Amino acid sequence: MISIENIHKKFGDLEVLKGVSLEVKKGEVIAIIGPSGTGKSTLLRCVNYLERPEEGRITIGDLSVDAKTATKQEILKLRQRTSMVFQSYNLFKHKTALENVMEPLVAAKGMKKSQAEPIARELIAKVGLLDKADQYPSKLSGGQQQRIGIARAMAVHPQLMLFDEPTSALDPELVGEVVKVIKDLAENHMTMLIVTHEMKFAQQVADRVIFMDGGGIVEEGPPQQIFSSPRSERTIRFLNMVRQKDL
Repeated sequence: MISIENIHKKFGDLEVLKGVSLEVKKGEVIAIIGPSGTGKSTLLRCVNYLERPEEGRITIGDLSVDAKTATKQEILKLRQRTSMVFQSYNLFKHKTALENVMEPLVAAKGMKKSQAEPIARELIAKVGLLDKADQYPSKLSGGQQQRIGIARAMAVHPQLMLFDEPTSALDPELVGEVVKVIKDLAENHMTMLIVTHEMKFAQQVADRVIFMDGGGIVEEGPPQQIFSSPRSERTIRFLNMVRQKDL
């Protein structure tokens, strides 16, 4: 079980997260939707302390970290249980796809390169890119780079994977290949929190959809309920606006 309790985050005088709480079951896939600037990505970054919240508690399994008292060691342990996939891929340009996936195994897990390489190759095979293992990022399409980014995130065997707009930087025809990889992860019961602006993607992969606005959770429920019969007037307005843009 993963628990996010009463998370508050400010940037200067701007309160971006106003006491967000959420529980995630093992193997559950949650899509987080909502307008820009409402704290979706900040919430993900607070979960693994890329941003330190002013208040709140993150619990993953038997590890519980309180924002007000968190030590460097606790934060390191928390990060070892999570991994994050960014919209901008964040691959090392001077390393091959294989070397990028090996990096967390060598740097974070302390493995020898000879130990890390077969594991990295297996992960690259899982995202369908074994034939690209020796290519540098500049030779890969956006979709391929993102799939390598997912393989790298999988390398540390996280208890929770965090995806920040994983398809937003991709050309439309490349979105499908990344969605397939995430669907495969879902079928293998990987626990995931996914921030996305693509409603179809959220419907395809999520067990539960959360709508955020104004620094808090407005509504949550199964995809069918959220997209077909939302209860909140704010959710209805947001989805109507999105649908009009898609016309």
